[in-house]
Amino acid sequence: MPAQHAEILRSDAHALTACAERLRELQERLEAEGVAPQWLRESVNAHVAACVEAAADLNAAAERLNH
Repeated sequence: MPAQHAEILRSDAHALTACAERLRELQERLEAEGVAPQWLRESVNAHVAACVEAAADLNAAAERLNH
């Protein structure tokens, strides 16, 4: 059973990593177009960081379940 839970955690981490990448692409477009207000750019940046941190936490939890 722990292996199944670990696989779910890895899958969720992968989804969060993909989300962070999409947000980074959005961030790049916002910067390139120069039309987004500072608060929006900061919000996107905060969400990228949250996705990256959550993905790392989920991967760490998956590793613990495998040991």
